[in-house]
Amino acid sequence: MSFTRDSFHAVCKDAKHAETWYVSLVEEAPYYGGSEEGGWWGTDTHLLAYQEFPSEEAAQAAAEQVQQLAAELKQDAQREHGDQCLRELTWLEQRGLDPDFLPEPDGPSYYHVVVSQGLPEEARGSRHYS
Repeated sequence: MSFTRDSFHAVCKDAKHAETWYVSLVEEAPYYGGSEEGGWWGTDTHLLAYQEFPSEEAAQAAAEQVQQLAAELKQDAQREHGDQCLRELTWLEQRGLDPDFLPEPDGPSYYHVVVSQGLPEEARGSRHYS
């Protein structure tokens, strides 16, 4: 393969190497666990969407636009988390229950954009104390 590529570059002086770049939208979803051991936080990583690009420059240009989407998703997640906490507190108050009656809420998701030559891996955080 190297000989073929080198031969091509000998004929086409401005030839470029074939590349694959990805723009990925990633969600980081925090969770709370182990209240019986004092509690801890963890994070699950979810690859929500991606698109392939032929060059890093094209991927970076697209990533700038996706950054705005990620920022909007993060704001929405924070607002939804706050609204859910408020609903739970109202429910508890109406029943005269202590806030510890319900489990600790997971935190809001946050979103970011990754530009890379490979896809980010999804990960599930540990659900036990370590």
